[in-house]
Amino acid sequence: MEKSYYNVLETLLLIYAADEGKLKIYLKKKVDEPYKGYWTLPSAPLDNQTTLEENANIIYKSVTNLELTNIYEGKTFSNLDRDQNNRIIGTTFITLVDKTLIDLKKDDDDKSWFDVDELPKLGFDHEAIINDITKELKQKIVTNYDDMLLNCFPSDFTLPEMQSFYENMLGKTIDRRNFHKKFAGQELVIDTGVKTSKGTGRPGALYRFNTFKMKGKRI
Repeated sequence: MEKSYYNVLETLLLIYAADEGKLKIYLKKKVDEPYKGYWTLPSAPLDNQTTLEENANIIYKSVTNLELTNIYEGKTFSNLDRDQNNRIIGTTFITLVDKTLIDLKKDDDDKSWFDVDELPKLGFDHEAIINDITKELKQKIVTNYDDMLLNCFPSDFTLPEMQSFYENMLGKTIDRRNFHKKFAGQELVIDTGVKTSKGTGRPGALYRFNTFKMKGKRI
């Protein structure tokens, strides 16, 4: 039997953001078959005039109306049953963004954020892809691998919010005093002098990362 070497290449973009102590992912709802009404990762086939990285940038701008500021190459998925009609090989790219900024640009209801641990019904093999990528990503974020933690929090945050995020990433409770010491004690965060007005409890101090000390630092 003669072998076939014809393959379709696609770029899949996983857009993550930290929100209320959780890691969220940005998904699109399919409006046509197959998988009409299901949620999917933003993606696009790769043409002969575009690189994978350029394709990821095009996808990001098409779904957010923003320019991509950071990107990490993920894994390639080549299972034979990824698509029922074609042999499609998918390469993933990851970006960590400011959720508030994207929400300001959001102009329709077919795109939304979801907790990575509470995913909706997904089409194709996208649930398996998200679970695979997210498992490794969580470990990289908490160690600030390639400035991932820094990119996850481009805006101000409270230390309890950051601690809750860490606990969700690690799946365990962290001692509050040790956590505060880890960041404030090493001057990895800077007190902005501003208090948050969120919620009904006591206002919390807002911090931001000390980019001078955090850039390139593994923690």
